[in-house]
Amino acid sequence: MTEEGQQKVPVAVVDRDQFNEIMARLDKIDEKIEFYSGEKFLRAGKSVGRDLGAAYGICAGLIIILAYILFVYSGNWVRVI
Repeated sequence: MTEEGQQKVPVAVVDRDQFNEIMARLDKIDEKIEFYSGEKFLRAGKSVGRDLGAAYGICAGLIIILAYILFVYSGNWVRVI
């Protein structure tokens, strides 16, 4: 019998063919999950890249406009205001 204070671990016996079949099914499920996860992160990356590109484009446009105003109208501030 078991001694007090010790836990006995249950043991399961499975046929090797059944085990291999279950592992093959789990591998297929794992591949599907990885594919879905990859597609999801790809779409998220594209949207983040688009948003950052738009922000960088706006910043670059503002810098170009300010540089144009500073260099072209540097002597004639009356025309700017």
